[in-house]
Amino acid sequence: MPNDAQQDSLAEKRWLNALAEGDPSALGGIYELYGERIFRYTFRMLGNRTDAEDATAETFLRVVRRSAELRADGAFRTWLFRIARNLCIDKLRQHKLMELPPDAQYSGAEERTTLRVTVHQALNDLPLEYREPLIYCDLEEMSAKEAADILKISVPALKSRLYRGRRALRDKLGSAMERTP
Repeated sequence: MPNDAQQDSLAEKRWLNALAEGDPSALGGIYELYGERIFRYTFRMLGNRTDAEDATAETFLRVVRRSAELRADGAFRTWLFRIARNLCIDKLRQHKLMELPPDAQYSGAEERTTLRVTVHQALNDLPLEYREPLIYCDLEEMSAKEAADILKISVPALKSRLYRGRRALRDKLGSAMERTP
């Protein structure tokens, strides 16, 4: 019996083949597989629900535009996240300032909310070269190889950035937690 990853891979191949053949329901199937993950990634990168929704929609629009070029060869997820990454970088270049959205909704106790906001701000304060590996590997649970492929760097370079990013995040959180009442 196939595991979840194998089932997702089979579903991905079926949907990509259907999209290439012009099946109008295929994009919905691909979105079902990846929409939530792409949105989470874009939200973590951009820190703003509206921008994340726009970047997610544009990511899938580009899939449709390039559907004739798609191959179900296992590299689709990497290609999809690379599109989302490039859109986020473009958006960040436009904004330059990153902050928590005023409409962000957090639930739970006040201390937990404070911790989530503090972690989110600390992550956003990291340089992009450290933030991205943390999001891919620690939050999206991608392999180092897949994250390195998306970023177009070697696995050792990714691991170095991941190590430095974790250390920088720990340092930021340490000083932020000292200031928290």
